Amino acid sequence: MRLGAALALACFLAHAQTSDLTRFEVASVKPSAGKYDNRGGPGTSDPGQIVYGNWPLRSLIFQAYNVRVNELIAPEWMIDARFDLAAKLPARATFDDLRVMLQNLLSERFELKLHRETREMQAYGLTVGKNGAKMTSYPMELPEGSTDAFFPHPTGMDKDGFFLFAPGATAGMMGTRDGVTRILLVRKPMAELCDFLSRVLQTPVVNQTGLTARYDAHLKFAAESEPPQSDDDDAVPVVPNAPELAPSLFRAIENQLGLKLERKKLPVDFLVVDAARKTPIEN
Repeated sequence: MRLGAALALACFLAHAQTSDLTRFEVASVKPSAGKYDNRGGPGTSDPGQIVYGNWPLRSLIFQAYNVRVNELIAPEWMIDARFDLAAKLPARATFDDLRVMLQNLLSERFELKLHRETREMQAYGLTVGKNGAKMTSYPMELPEGSTDAFFPHPTGMDKDGFFLFAPGATAGMMGTRDGVTRILLVRKPMAELCDFLSRVLQTPVVNQTGLTARYDAHLKFAAESEPPQSDDDDAVPVVPNAPELAPSLFRAIENQLGLKLERKKLPVDFLVVDAARKTPIEN
């Protein structure tokens, strides 16, 4: 009985020692001297390690806290201060576990201190148009074998210039070619669309659609045009070198997705950096 109890205790302690999913097993952070890199991690072919090469500290914060580009208040030096980060993590770790590990690493190595606050400001509210959304919807729970952790390899491209992916994949991307910007969502929540739109508008975009599932969205619009500031502006600008007439962002949102963007004063949640070291504590 005593031997059985001792073995049970030993197994418990061994499990406890290996089941900490809040910190990397080993991690190295140093000023970057190389080129951009991003590989490994949950959902990839190499889940036991993660590499971020030549990443700005600001981008590491985005990754750790899943905050949108225009909703982080941080010192300007964080854009130019770039680092190489390589770490080992348990193969069973999820993408959410990875975020927690990154948060703890930034706190320990950079002594990062931050807080959240809500500010009233001019922003854009994204709502459903009068005729309803025009997007294919899926349950929020992903099918077995799918993950949001990485960008899958495209299988081709359709006639409108959007990448194609294998069934069950999830993907979110934005790119500009020949004067036309394309935003593609494959089985992604509305928060991802708001993130891309906030990058285009350089202003926070707040999800007021009430849509709570995952969606496919194909949006293309004139990259060089200023979006109209009111719903009465029906202009369809011609973009040099564009393959066809490209609508403004606001018109594209309404006609292609069945959604609506409205500029208004809204409460916006921000992540605010209070303090951080410019060089990390030694590994």
